[in-house]
Amino acid sequence: MKQKTLKQKKEEILNMSKDELTKEKWKKINEEDIDCSNCSNCFGCSNCSNCSNCSNCSNCSGCFDCSYCVNQKNKRYMIANVQFTKKEYEEWKKKH
Repeated sequence: MKQKTLKQKKEEILNMSKDELTKEKWKKINEEDIDCSNCSNCFGCSNCSNCSNCSNCSNCSGCFDCSYCVNQKNKRYMIANVQFTKKEYEEWKKKH
């Protein structure tokens, strides 16, 4: 099976609904932040530290503006562990 290119992964993620991202790609995370420390303006995250403006992330540290990520460090503008530009991320956030 041929591995998807970054462009194909981005296109797939950008076309997914919030429910599809949660159900198909990542484990369901509670709507409350669980075991997070020094995080601000985060939603539905677990075991994260020093993150800001993240949603539905798990085991991340020092991340900003990330959604549906797992095990990331010092990242920004990521969705489902795939790097996006600031513009791409902001357009995606407007839809979700």
